[in-house]
Amino acid sequence: MKLVKFKIIPKSSFASFPIANMIFGHFAKFLYLKKDNRLDNYLQKPSIIFSDFLPENYCYKPTLPLESFKVNEDDKKEFRKKEFIKISHLQDGKLNECEKVNFFEKKQIIRNKINRNSFTTGENEFAPYSINEYEFKSNVCLYVLFDENIFKVNEIKNLLNDIGKSGFGKKSSIGKGMFKAILDNKFNGFKDINSNYYVTLSSSLLKKDEIKNAYYDVVTIFGKFYSANKPFKKPTIFVKAGAVVEIKANKQFIGKAINNSYTEENSFVQGYSIIMPFKFNKDTKC
Repeated sequence: MKLVKFKIIPKSSFASFPIANMIFGHFAKFLYLKKDNRLDNYLQKPSIIFSDFLPENYCYKPTLPLESFKVNEDDKKEFRKKEFIKISHLQDGKLNECEKVNFFEKKQIIRNKINRNSFTTGENEFAPYSINEYEFKSNVCLYVLFDENIFKVNEIKNLLNDIGKSGFGKKSSIGKGMFKAILDNKFNGFKDINSNYYVTLSSSLLKKDEIKNAYYDVVTIFGKFYSANKPFKKPTIFVKAGAVVEIKANKQFIGKAINNSYTEENSFVQGYSIIMPFKFNKDTKC
């Protein structure tokens, strides 16, 4: 499979933070609307995998015991607030070089429901509500791993830009989640590191038979269908992005896809993650 990198140019704020599962869901929706069946065998073998939106040249701080970072006792509180690390530092094993990156600003916006017939809030219907909005403050990138026999890089770029034009996630109907994707032709993949340790670039569903050891946090994802009789999928517990896995063989990705629908036999949730190798001395673990 081929790994490419897109530079993402935000054109608006986002009401949903762009994580891999949601990006894949939008990508799958556009294929579905075009009656394109190239994802039909995804449960058996993944054909395309996305990362989360990430800061340019950075990835998530690896989810390791604090002792692994060799941080001074007085610095531990501040170190916990650092969420990212430069890819070059991580791959070289400089784990204590994590940083607080001004990646995005999260704001709470107050809105009010509108009666579309009268274009007012309606009589005795003042009902304010809040939504979270994300405004990116630094350069954004997206990694995509795909099967060249199934997808071409230009059509992936075009589909991403279709998503960006229509808007991503919540409140896309009022212009939220607009972006442009530009292929980074200078990107030649991650540095080839002789290591059994990898960090994940998105949430995933781990398979016991492909990993020796893992350090991770978990998150429950409540998926929804674009179009179905019952819109909600079964809640699914994912391993959070930034998980560290020790694997048995050199790989580009880990994870699996599963059917988590109550009624749809052909439905699936994407639980694969792109992984990046990095130097790690297991003797530093707690």
